[in-house]
Amino acid sequence: MPHDNRPATFLARAALGMLVALAALAAALPARADDDLPGRVGRVAELAGELFISPADAPDQWSPIGLNYPVTGGDNLWAGNDARAEIDFGAGQFRLAGNTNVHLSRLDDRQFALFVAQGRVSVRVRVLDAGEVAHIDTPNAQIVLTRPGLYRIDVSENRERTAVVVREGEANVMTAGGVQQVLPGQSADIEGADPRFANVRNGLGSDGFDAWVANRDRRYYRSRSNNYVSREMVGWADLEEHGTWSQVPEYGAVWYPTEVGADWAPYRNGYWAQVGGWGPTWVDYAPWGYAPSHYGRWAFIGNRWGWTPGAYVARPFWAPALVGWTGGAGWSFSVSSGVPVYGWVPLAWGEAYRPWWGRCSNGCWQRYNRPYAVNVSVRPSAPPARYVNLSAPGGMTAMPASAFISRRPVAQNMVAVSGGIAAQAPTLAAAPIVRTDLGRIPVSSAPGGVPPPASTFYRTGIDRTPGGIASPPSSGVTIAVPPGSRPAPVTGTPLSPRNPVTSGGAGSQDQRDGAVIAVPPSMRPPSSSGGMASQGQRDGAVIAVPPSMRPQAPTSAPPSAGYAVPAPSLQQRAPARPTMAPAVVASPPVSVAPSMPPVARPAPALIAVPQVVRQVPVPQVAPLPAPAPSSPAGNLQRSDRRSPERIDGDKPAPK
Repeated sequence: MPHDNRPATFLARAALGMLVALAALAAALPARADDDLPGRVGRVAELAGELFISPADAPDQWSPIGLNYPVTGGDNLWAGNDARAEIDFGAGQFRLAGNTNVHLSRLDDRQFALFVAQGRVSVRVRVLDAGEVAHIDTPNAQIVLTRPGLYRIDVSENRERTAVVVREGEANVMTAGGVQQVLPGQSADIEGADPRFANVRNGLGSDGFDAWVANRDRRYYRSRSNNYVSREMVGWADLEEHGTWSQVPEYGAVWYPTEVGADWAPYRNGYWAQVGGWGPTWVDYAPWGYAPSHYGRWAFIGNRWGWTPGAYVARPFWAPALVGWTGGAGWSFSVSSGVPVYGWVPLAWGEAYRPWWGRCSNGCWQRYNRPYAVNVSVRPSAPPARYVNLSAPGGMTAMPASAFISRRPVAQNMVAVSGGIAAQAPTLAAAPIVRTDLGRIPVSSAPGGVPPPASTFYRTGIDRTPGGIASPPSSGVTIAVPPGSRPAPVTGTPLSPRNPVTSGGAGSQDQRDGAVIAVPPSMRPPSSSGGMASQGQRDGAVIAVPPSMRPQAPTSAPPSAGYAVPAPSLQQRAPARPTMAPAVVASPPVSVAPSMPPVARPAPALIAVPQVVRQVPVPQVAPLPAPAPSSPAGNLQRSDRRSPERIDGDKPAPK
């Protein structure tokens, strides 16, 4: 009698049906905020010479890029010989000298992390709010930028020497031996493949690269700010120079470009590229073209196009291109042309932007649409049958698929489409695919030729504890330090699988108690003259400075080309002379003559001793002059946010 397997078959079919139902349910669930792509993307804001990029999904392919090219987390950048490049990322800028190789490890709303494999990099941090992280890795050190300011990092070609210069702000340099603070007017040298300390000293130098950085900084100070757009909108500084503002009752503030022809239209003077997970991304050739291409909406007002940035948002959400897609292989114009033809239309005021990559939570959806009078309570599942700007002069731009997918300039490769044919073009739910393998291997006369991507040089030797602080040495002097003086913990996603920085956790006992383990005497840098650092070095300890005694970051006039940094006034932050917390001194290691080899000894136990209060001398320095009323202090702080109506809970909108 044959075996009856009908129950097993029934169970298998039931299980299969359940899996299908679960898959459909998962697909129907809205995207989580954790799955959203970053709302902040940088751009190439200035370039002299050649700049190359290798994206995260193709790290072995170098492609030349130019002005306004978007730069995001995961990208490797290499500035060719004698090149100089500036990347604006909204909260600041980082600048590359020639023959510099970096990896932008992380860039989003809360984190900026850069890995410098070799070369010279200057980092300007203008905004650093609570909970945000600015972090720089090199092959032999970690640098946490704890305040807005101006920093320079040099890495030698053999990747065994790092130099850190703090012109403004404050940095914590982390090595295998501990954490050392670098204040304004100081520099730190980290030597060797496995350094145990940083040699911190007073005094700064400057060269031609510093002069160029100072000149670029002045441009952001000179640019007039307004209540129409935020200074954290990438590309805001170009708008005043290349256009005019006016008020229109329907749209509010409207910006008109002044250097375009009568037949000009948005999204025509540039090309399409593939950037990260966003897919087709617009790259505009105009120096002012970045902000109007990636934020806001366009409207045809009177007889010209105007850009409408919408209600003021302190930190606006970046989009690869604010257009609607039309055409395709089934379009009658494509059939008559013999090849697929794709078209796009600038989104109009009140028109919803539908991210075509499919990863956008409800919060992401609102940030893309709410400032532009879109009804965000209803999220359409399909594009509209007809876009508003389709009937405007130049409202639709179209080009063959072969030119579209190969990054060819649109203005030289677009096809003429009459109004009647354009009106018949079907709307597309997703954007076409742009080819990514368009790079060429650059020719380099640099030592070693074309460098590997910077992401391949991540160092694995530094053992990091939760909170991003390097593991302390096993012996030496323990100085009790107020918790506020410890470096801010590094949070968020690990920078790289090769170089993880984990978040969370209670940390070590020393970290919980607010202690910093000093470097043993044999590993300490030579003492410098004067100041608090030298006092700590003379006493055989590395002392962390409490927040009340730290110098305030300058907020007045921009630095000069020579970067004359005034001596910080500690009395401005501390009315009374502060004292360090009582010290708990551990048994010091046994002294060994320099001619004898070191003797391995176990870590000594802590012995209770009478508490001693260290009096740290406070230098008598004349206070800094008060900033002038017209000082652009908003470049360093979030003090430029004012007006009566809030959009994102961060900044009100203008009247």
